[in-house]
Amino acid sequence: MITWREIEEPQGELEQERARDEPTWRDLARLLRPDGTVFNSNERRERDGADDPFDSTPLYSLDDFVGGTFTKAINPAERWFELGIQDKDLEQFKPVKQWLWSTADVCYASLHPGHDNFYLHAPAWFGDMGAFGTGFMWQEELVGQNGIIAKNLPIGESYKCVDAQGMTERYHRKFVLKGYQAKTRFKGRADVSGFNDSQTYTFILAVFPNDNYRPGSPFARSFRYTTVYVCEHLKDFGVQEFYQSFPVHEIEWSQRSGRAWATGPGHNALADMRGNDEIARSVIIGAQFDAEPMWWAQDEDVLTAADIQPNGVLYGDALRDKPPAQILERSKQMALPLQLQQDLRNQIRKAFHFGLSQVMANRPQMTAQEVLAYNADELKILAPHLVRIQRGLASFIARRFALLQRMGRLAPPPPELAQSGQSVTIEFVSPFAKAQQAAVAQGVMSWVKTKVDLQSATQDPEWTDDIDKDGVSAVLHDAMSGVPAVRLDPRDVAAKRQARAQAQQQQLETAQAAQQAEIIANVSHAQQASTLAKTRAA
Repeated sequence: MITWREIEEPQGELEQERARDEPTWRDLARLLRPDGTVFNSNERRERDGADDPFDSTPLYSLDDFVGGTFTKAINPAERWFELGIQDKDLEQFKPVKQWLWSTADVCYASLHPGHDNFYLHAPAWFGDMGAFGTGFMWQEELVGQNGIIAKNLPIGESYKCVDAQGMTERYHRKFVLKGYQAKTRFKGRADVSGFNDSQTYTFILAVFPNDNYRPGSPFARSFRYTTVYVCEHLKDFGVQEFYQSFPVHEIEWSQRSGRAWATGPGHNALADMRGNDEIARSVIIGAQFDAEPMWWAQDEDVLTAADIQPNGVLYGDALRDKPPAQILERSKQMALPLQLQQDLRNQIRKAFHFGLSQVMANRPQMTAQEVLAYNADELKILAPHLVRIQRGLASFIARRFALLQRMGRLAPPPPELAQSGQSVTIEFVSPFAKAQQAAVAQGVMSWVKTKVDLQSATQDPEWTDDIDKDGVSAVLHDAMSGVPAVRLDPRDVAAKRQARAQAQQQQLETAQAAQQAEIIANVSHAQQASTLAKTRAA
């Protein structure tokens, strides 16, 4: 059993690595996450407002970033991922395509807020990435409850190390629990008699590769990863579990060479946010001097601060035609700091990809075509960042698929897919991909219409000889719907066309037979009439 003694040394190394970034994180947290400025699990400090930022633009920009990322990456109102296989010809086979679609439906159903917290915790996941460059999500099966739970892991409690390829290979979470909470959490999994209900204990959750990993083994101790819970105060306490896949899902904004931790939009905007905060402080002070200016008096017997109030009366003799007290004017240029503040605010919004909504606010007269053009440009700019986010989402969906399969919630695949040995892949349906599909469909329809118009104008049927109506239908189907149930399998289409051709052939043969019978009857009548005429003439 692994205990605190085995985890203490690697934990110290991870803390040393993270300490390089913590000073910057504290600056970012003050401006972007005022409620989350603590990065030590043993430090308990509540927000008191004494060090709050003077301007809320960074907070609003981060909220816009989270909302935009949520909408563009995992919008629950749309299908934002699909399941596929490497063999695209086999994937178009209707039983296979229908199974992939229905299996994705089961995955979507498991993410519903009524069953899981994924959509509730995803904003915090994206928020950590936007502010600090990295976000963590935990996912595991609730054994015995036929459910799966997903939750965001606070970055202030998270530690990690990466391998030579920059991939996270070890994750630690350092957190505290009261004794009664520890008893509830670990009851039945370890000896909890040593916990005092009112005492606070520090725990570490460690996730790392299992030294006893045996590929294909059905035994848990041979699974690929192991997790352990250890306690700093109870050195002999330990809970060890095993997982087939890494239960921690990480999203990063921008990796750095030679560093374990990534950077995010917050790092890019940090200088502007610091400048904006200082300018905001100066503007507030300037506004206070305008609203409550300083007074100049000969001595405190003439005027005190308590005497300055609305509708007040000041008594005193004029000295050399001058009032006994007067406002002390200060030279000030408020236009310059206000303009600088506005420029810094725009830079902060730009760093968080504030884009389209700000453009629309400044230009409410924009046409629908202009809005679509700006939206397309925004998607193009965000495309490389969405790829980084999708890497973390891919591991999440792949693990969700594996958990549902192990729980028996997925239907067996068609024999053709099972026999092929093809593995299921995750394919994301981003807004950018949808916009591209719509543009392709528009281009195809424009090409077909042009060809038909040329045929009509020239009366030359060869203009439409190279149009493949099945190919056009496939492009329109993928761009407009993609639902496999509404499109027949190519074999069914071929059978339907063959039956139609046979019916048309039979109808043609029947018409020809009737026409021949009519001709024979007419000839027979003509012969009879000719014979009768000859008989009468004789």
